[in-house]
Amino acid sequence: MKKKFVSTLLAAVMVVSLAACGGESGNESSGGQSSEQSSEQSSEQSGSDGAENQGSAEVTPEALVDPFAHITFDEGADEGYTVVERAENDPGALDGATHGIVDSTATVSYADGPVGQAVYLDGEHALNLHLEPTNTDTYTVSYWMNADRVATYAPTLTMGYNMGKAADAGNDVTWFNVTQSEWGTDSAKIFPIVWSRNEASDAQDGTDCWPWMYAFDDQRHGIKEWVMVTIVCSGETQTGAAGTTTAGAQYYLNGNLVYDSADNYTNHTYWEEWTWDASLAPNIMKPGDAQFESWFGINYWDTIYKGFVDDLYVFDTALTPGQVLSLYQLGDPNVSSVAPEGAAGNEEEPQNPVVTITGTQLGAEDFTSGWWTTFSEGWEVPSGETVSKTFVNWHGAEASNWNNFVIVLQSEAVSPLEKSADCVEYAVLRADNWGWKMDGDTQLTTGDSLDTLGWTVESDWNWDTFAADLQGATVTVSVTNNGDTADVECQITTAAGDTHFQNYKNIAINDGALGFCLTVDSSMLDIQ
Repeated sequence: MKKKFVSTLLAAVMVVSLAACGGESGNESSGGQSSEQSSEQSSEQSGSDGAENQGSAEVTPEALVDPFAHITFDEGADEGYTVVERAENDPGALDGATHGIVDSTATVSYADGPVGQAVYLDGEHALNLHLEPTNTDTYTVSYWMNADRVATYAPTLTMGYNMGKAADAGNDVTWFNVTQSEWGTDSAKIFPIVWSRNEASDAQDGTDCWPWMYAFDDQRHGIKEWVMVTIVCSGETQTGAAGTTTAGAQYYLNGNLVYDSADNYTNHTYWEEWTWDASLAPNIMKPGDAQFESWFGINYWDTIYKGFVDDLYVFDTALTPGQVLSLYQLGDPNVSSVAPEGAAGNEEEPQNPVVTITGTQLGAEDFTSGWWTTFSEGWEVPSGETVSKTFVNWHGAEASNWNNFVIVLQSEAVSPLEKSADCVEYAVLRADNWGWKMDGDTQLTTGDSLDTLGWTVESDWNWDTFAADLQGATVTVSVTNNGDTADVECQITTAAGDTHFQNYKNIAINDGALGFCLTVDSSMLDIQ
């Protein structure tokens, strides 16, 4: 079916044509029926029976309402989107960004899509969609995609405001990012997951609103196959025990309801814990005076998307299950979409390195050890002395910068899983220069400038090549106990023989009591 019909005519046609379809959802390519906040969060799933029951409920197609916006991605349609690319290491005035996004003179390619034509993005260029916010508490966003390459936290559709600004600078930062995560059972990769943010929805204890939702099936959908993603913000206010407020939302894959936060909030159907956190951030479509942004395939930090996108809708209402099904039935997920010549549309998944362990292994050999799950033994550092440990650092083929070694400083020389109630956590130091310390029961977290915690931070990394440089690198960590402060010095020799340093100094400790250990985040250490 062509995409050029006006929506009112389309709705009228569908009332007639879908009546003969009953509750069938058409041909599905990914089995849309389904059976964290940040990379530091871990929780337990409650099983998938509830999601299966929701996804398999009988649904009758319903007529669609007029869309607020519709991008067909047909060649020559002149629909207002423009091509953009990354400005490497140049975030400009965006104090929370790693890269900037700038206009590009490149052009995109077109191919057959589920509905008419689709755009193909080559992994170096992306789209500024130039969408307007609906300024409503309820809305729906839906689109088709077929990915050749995705990476953890890398974007497909990203929308919001102040996205490249640092929340700690007093900016309201709000967005959602449809991405891949490793938050499934045993760190299983999940795609697509809707991860969202509203810094202005902080609880009284300072907890940011970082909700997320997905199909709860520990699978990746839309990798070298077409999938229709539909995000419905139904807008119910959901407040967690800590006071953080989220918005009720429903999530569909290929027309099937795979997650309903309102159901989960009341009945724990999908998720036993963190019920308030498995939903959608509020006010994403109500930016007020702030500039609203809408990108496909790019954000200010992560790997650019590679693959197809087709038929994007925005509605200023919350679509019903029947309307979402009607939208899905407009497309053909079985269409053969061919990437342009030279675009490597059949790109293979990168392979994990084969590692030979010569010392003590920390972390699973397939790099599935999740955050804060496994630790080395603890090493005591007496006052006035320095203790050093050497290891070889390994990570998976699609690792992000934080998927490497982590150093934990405490008042006891034990694993954090074995520490006493009186043990003080002085610092957690991630390899990518992120870290935090505890101030009583409050975790103080910071990013690029760890010295805001009172520490002195020194390093000479090229952060664009950081992950590659740490693959197979030999790291020597030296911890010095100065009595009332601790210093941590890291000397790194890459597999290619290059050297780097990474130091943290002036970390406050209590009465000379100091121990440290190592942990991993989807990585593995060979401790010598």
